[in-house]
Amino acid sequence: MKINEFIEEYFKMSRYVALGTMDGILAVMGVTLTASGVAAASGVEIENFVIGLTGLSGGIALAMSNAFGSFIGERAEEARTLRELEEKMILNEGELDDTLIHIQAKRRIYMSMFTHGFSSFIGAFVPVLPFLLIGDKLTALVTTLAACFIALIVLGIYLGRVSRESLLKTAVEIVVIGIVISAISFLIGGSH
Repeated sequence: MKINEFIEEYFKMSRYVALGTMDGILAVMGVTLTASGVAAASGVEIENFVIGLTGLSGGIALAMSNAFGSFIGERAEEARTLRELEEKMILNEGELDDTLIHIQAKRRIYMSMFTHGFSSFIGAFVPVLPFLLIGDKLTALVTTLAACFIALIVLGIYLGRVSRESLLKTAVEIVVIGIVISAISFLIGGSH
């Protein structure tokens, strides 16, 4: 498969691009904001890069979990579809194995695994990078929030275009989810 075909197929899996990216941004934003809040509330001086690494480790775990979760879920779904097709074609179970239909199903399974995991990994960098690159805690926190909400707006516009729904409505829905997660993270981490 050529790189341009791979990229095209990657974006055809818009469901996993959106789910993974949103997971990466929101989950890691929650971890990063909570870690930052706990550090501030405890009065212990924790370097920003430690908070960033905490978020990044959560992002890596999330990416792997999403990748393998997609693999297991899609494999089960594709196997069920293949078995149902065999039934309709009055074939014995497994007769479609190693056919073009089966090979295409395996390709979809691995693409969904890669797309969901990789998108989660990339999304995780949005809330983490400010803590890895900026020394001042408040500046890193504000930059993280701004970067996350800008990324969520862009993601909302992307989803609105894919679904052919209102770009504004989709973007607002995703930003509201981000606000809720930010508030919960603040309450857990910084309200002591």
